[in-house]
Amino acid sequence: MHGDPPVAPPAREEPDSLGPELSELTAPPSGSRLLAMVVMAITVVACIVTIFSLRADLRYFVANSSPRVLGEASHVQSNRLSPEKYVNVAGSPMLAHTVEYRRAVSGARYVVFPLAGQRTIFVEMRAEDAENPERMAKREFTGRLVTFGELGGRYGEVANYLSDSMSLPVSSETFLVREGESPKACLPSFLLALLCALVIAMNLVLFARWFRPLPVRAGARVPSAATTAP
Repeated sequence: MHGDPPVAPPAREEPDSLGPELSELTAPPSGSRLLAMVVMAITVVACIVTIFSLRADLRYFVANSSPRVLGEASHVQSNRLSPEKYVNVAGSPMLAHTVEYRRAVSGARYVVFPLAGQRTIFVEMRAEDAENPERMAKREFTGRLVTFGELGGRYGEVANYLSDSMSLPVSSETFLVREGESPKACLPSFLLALLCALVIAMNLVLFARWFRPLPVRAGARVPSAATTAP
C-alpha cells in the first residue's frame, strides 16, 4: 500500500520581517523632533534656574524649627550671626525710625525699624502688629534672619531710605529679622523646587530614551536601504 505523497510544510514568515502596517509607517519629521528637544532643553534650564533662585528659601526650610535665642539686640555680636536662621531677639523698637511699605502682590503693609542700642539688626513686621501697644510692649521678635543684600529689590529701596533720609548705617550686610516667618513658611518654595526636580528628571529620561540605540535580536536581519535584484 502506497502512502500519500509528502506535503511540503507551509513557508514560515521570517521573524524579523516587517508587517505591512509597520512598513507603511513614516519616520517622525526631523523638524518636529528637533523642536521638541529644544523645548525640553529650555524647560530643563528654566527649572534649574528656578531651583537656584529658591536656594535661600530651601536652606531656611531645613533650618532648626526651634528659634535660636539671641538675647538683647544691644549685646549681640553681629559677626557671629549667619543668615537663614530662625532666631529670637529682644529689644526696644525705635518707632521714630520706622519705614512703612506695601507689598505689591498681597497689598499687605509692613514696617521696618531698628532696635535700641545698636544699628546692625532691624525688624520687619506687619503694620497692624506694630500699631498694637500690647504686642510692642513684649520687646521680643521671632522670625527669619536675613540680610538686606540678600533680599534686594524693594528692600534695597528701604535700606537706601534708612541710610539717606534717617542717617542710619544700613548696608547690604545689615541683618533683618522678618518677624513671624518660621521655616514652615517656605513649604511652597520647597514644593516648587521638588516639582522642578521631577520635571528635570522626566526630561532627562526622555532624552536618554531618544538617544539610546534600539536593541537588535539575535539572528535578526537589519534591512538595507537598497535591495539586490534576483
